[in-house]
Amino acid sequence: MSAENQYMVLLDRARAGDRAGMGELAGVVWRRLHPFVFRITLCHDVTEDVLQETLLAMICGVESLREPQRFWPWMYQIAYAKTRDAFRKRRRQTSVQSALLDRRRTDGAWGDGDPADARLRAETRERVAAAVERLRDPHRDVVHLRCYEELSYTEIASRTRTTPQRARVHFHRAKASLRQRLQACCT
Repeated sequence: MSAENQYMVLLDRARAGDRAGMGELAGVVWRRLHPFVFRITLCHDVTEDVLQETLLAMICGVESLREPQRFWPWMYQIAYAKTRDAFRKRRRQTSVQSALLDRRRTDGAWGDGDPADARLRAETRERVAAAVERLRDPHRDVVHLRCYEELSYTEIASRTRTTPQRARVHFHRAKASLRQRLQACCT
């Protein structure tokens, strides 16, 4: 049996719900995509993370794949998108870390400032946390996933079983609701 026919058999088994077939297909996908992702990331840890997220997306979406012959382009597209998300996340973390370092340089170390400032920051954190808790479930969930777990809209959509556009809408509405609640409590 040719390699092409073998993966089609595995794909059919996976789409039918066969867990063993899904596991074998995941192994084939891992071996085929690893060099592609590694050439982009040049980091083994990031490559492993991207491939895990790619396989998770495959497992969640393989049943809805309309054209089985488009499996490999679909997998490469997912892997490339996950790679871009990983770079964005790393860039965001790096910019936050540099902002914190800049603030420490200008303000001194955290806690060295005025006790009134520390109390004000603590009160602000408490108000924001209380306002987030009062949000509706979908809005609270998307705020938690976006702000605390720093997930992309695509990752949020896969976790909440919605579309990335819908996740953006929920986040936008959640921010507007938070803004209203925080303005109301401060006036």
